[in-house]
Amino acid sequence: MSPQAVEQEQQQPQTDIGVQEQIRLAEIERDNLDIVKKNRADPAIVEYEAYSHSSASEKKHSLTVSVSTVGLGVVEKGMLLIQTYTELTSVLHLGKNICGHDGIIHGGLAATILDEGLACVAIPALPNMFGFTANLNINYRKPIMSNQWVVMKAKLDKSEDRKAYVSAWIESLDGQTVFTEATSLYVSPKVPAKKPE
Repeated sequence: MSPQAVEQEQQQPQTDIGVQEQIRLAEIERDNLDIVKKNRADPAIVEYEAYSHSSASEKKHSLTVSVSTVGLGVVEKGMLLIQTYTELTSVLHLGKNICGHDGIIHGGLAATILDEGLACVAIPALPNMFGFTANLNINYRKPIMSNQWVVMKAKLDKSEDRKAYVSAWIESLDGQTVFTEATSLYVSPKVPAKKPE
C-alpha cells in the first residue's frame, strides 16, 4: 500500500466495531490466505498461536505479548505460527498504529518481530531451552507498508554447545519481496537463570 493510499484510508471514517470483532474478522482473513492453507495441509508442520505457552507473569510484563493483543491497529492478536523445531513461518498483520514514518512500519518493530522469530528456533537448540540474544544484525531492504499481511520466516543455521546461530526475514505474502532480514547469535548462560514468578 502506497503512502498516499494509507493517507486516504486514514481519512476514511472508521467503522465502530469492537476490537474482538476486528480480531475475529482478521483471523478469518488469515485462515483463507494461501500460505496458511498450504502449511496446514503439511502433516510435518506443528501449528500454534503465539504466546500460548507464556505464563501469566510473562503475559503481564512482556512487551511482545502486550503489543500482539491490542487489536488491528498494532499487530493482529494471536499471530499464527507454523513451525518445525528448526524452522518457523509466522503470518501476521501489521496495523497502521505502529509506524515510524506515516504509513511505514517502524524499523524497531520489524527488529522485534525478527528477534522473536529467531528466539523460537534458537531456544529449543540451547541447553535447558533457555538463552538470550547475544548479537542481532539487521538489514533493512525495503520499507514495510502498514495495514498488510506479511510473513516472517526463521531458521536454525547451526548450534554448538551453548550457542545457536539463526537467521530470519520478513517478506511479502507472495514471497517476492524481502523487506527486512536478520542474523543472530543466541547464548545459553553457563548457570541456568531463574525465571521470574
